[in-house]
Amino acid sequence: MLKRRLYGFWMISFLLFSFCTTAQVKMSVIPSKTVVQQNESFQLQFMVEGASQIDDFTPPSFRNFEQLSGFDQTNGWTWVNGSLSEYITYTITLRPKIKGRLPIASAIVKAKGRIATSSPIVIFVKEAGATKQIEEERPDYYLMPNENLKDKVAKNLFIKATIDKNSCYVGEPVLATFKLFTRLDSESKIVKRPSLNGFSVVDMEQPETGIFSKEMYNGKMYNCYLIRKVQLFPLQSGLLTIEPVEVENLVRMIRARARSKKETNTWLDAVMEKVKESEYSNGDVVQETIILKSDSLKVNVLDLPEKNKPESFDGAVGNFSMEASLLNKTIAANDYATLRVVIKGKGNLPMITAPTVHWPSGVDSFDAKLSEVIDKHNAPISGVKTFDIPFAVSKTGLFTIPKINFTYFDEQSKTYHTLSSDSLQLNVTAAVKRKTPVFNDEPIVKEGLPRWVWVAGVGSGLLVLIAGIFFVQHKREKKAQQKMIVPQQVEEELEPQKTMDAYLQPATFVLQGLHPKQFYTLLLQGLQDFLIERLNLQTKTVSNAQIVRELQQKNWPDLATQFQQLSQACELAIFSPMEITDDREQLMQQSKELMQEVDQRI
Repeated sequence: MLKRRLYGFWMISFLLFSFCTTAQVKMSVIPSKTVVQQNESFQLQFMVEGASQIDDFTPPSFRNFEQLSGFDQTNGWTWVNGSLSEYITYTITLRPKIKGRLPIASAIVKAKGRIATSSPIVIFVKEAGATKQIEEERPDYYLMPNENLKDKVAKNLFIKATIDKNSCYVGEPVLATFKLFTRLDSESKIVKRPSLNGFSVVDMEQPETGIFSKEMYNGKMYNCYLIRKVQLFPLQSGLLTIEPVEVENLVRMIRARARSKKETNTWLDAVMEKVKESEYSNGDVVQETIILKSDSLKVNVLDLPEKNKPESFDGAVGNFSMEASLLNKTIAANDYATLRVVIKGKGNLPMITAPTVHWPSGVDSFDAKLSEVIDKHNAPISGVKTFDIPFAVSKTGLFTIPKINFTYFDEQSKTYHTLSSDSLQLNVTAAVKRKTPVFNDEPIVKEGLPRWVWVAGVGSGLLVLIAGIFFVQHKREKKAQQKMIVPQQVEEELEPQKTMDAYLQPATFVLQGLHPKQFYTLLLQGLQDFLIERLNLQTKTVSNAQIVRELQQKNWPDLATQFQQLSQACELAIFSPMEITDDREQLMQQSKELMQEVDQRI
């Protein structure tokens, strides 16, 4: 039995193999073709997911098919939602003996003490053409004589970049997907990620089945690896370009030599004879490094219509609903109340900011607190955004908050829709009187010496005590300065606000170093420390999500999106088993631009 190992797009380091997987064992069957001619061969693959070892594999009976090979076993691993998932496949090459609808029963596998079965399938076999010669199904990892390696790789290993629309409005979501298709034995790593300038970007969640899948393309079955799947929101009109992704691939092939001793009718028969005669050796393996590049994509972005555009429109594109309510309908004067505005729907939800509220006289409002729940599994993304706006009223009486308007553009109907809440009433009662401590103005001394004598005596004693404390403290500081002159000077110099360059200095130092992951770690740390200091956050509890929320609460959604993209890019490079080394200078420049913008707005 010919055994080979297919190295997928995501190469996982050997340290990850020690993790235990709890995935459920399941089995599926994948035919390379479901309609064949009577003399035509095809491949049938049984895939067992969630297991690294198989106790027993029982294939179905192929009574109406000729078995042209034994089972070719493939082992692999995928990294799915933070856990290791393993799979094993069994592939066999068949040729139908008769025509008609030929059923293939279920295969049975036993793994981890459990039994799993595949679904039965039907292969439709047509009568072979009298004059047309049927080409046999060839294993693609063999390089035949007179076959060009690069041409063969181009047919069996490629990247496809797709978008769900070529034209849209500003703010209208566009789904972009980058996939690697392969039928070869190869190792791959990203060397250049797609540039998404001009868009606000939200990465989609990986599907439940993980980044590895089987997909049919042009009548052939491929192993398909998801490179990236993102929701793009155009920020400007014009013809925007999505730059290509580049992937470096180390491809291995077996060079076939036509040395079979007996004549054969088909190519596949010759290969089977050569396998039996053990005519392959290590010298027959060919390796080639090839850079793959996806096509660049163009998106024509249109300006939103000016006709009938309401004044309340603030860039929301999609389909939404809105609710507004008061969490407290009665408060005391000078106390706080909260206005809650909830926006639900699908579209460019991450870019939506709090609607404008026309507060009545005597009301002081504060920055809105944002919370959101977003579903990133489907496109366009959907979810709920909640804005809690605290406010205070200093006067008593019945206050009416006018209706709140929220306008969005529906790209399907190409019209604007304005949603309005009911007016809200708040009853403000008299301020609550708080108890304050009462101090009796009694004389310090009721009898004896005059009061000024006691005051002078106490004051003199305090002066002597303060002078003594100052003298002792001065001697201690002098000793400390003699022992640690340099550290003290450093602390005094760090007292003023650190500059942007100071936060980026560690990452700048290793920018051209040999350890890319060190750069991404230091860059992310510098960016986090800068925003923590500028936004006055608590360093013990801060996280990237909290920084994003803080920027959004300041009504800086564009900066929140920029920071989210930078932090995701750094974390992807830090934790990915692949080396991403081409975008360091670009990320450094984007970090500087974000810091400069924050300083300007503050």
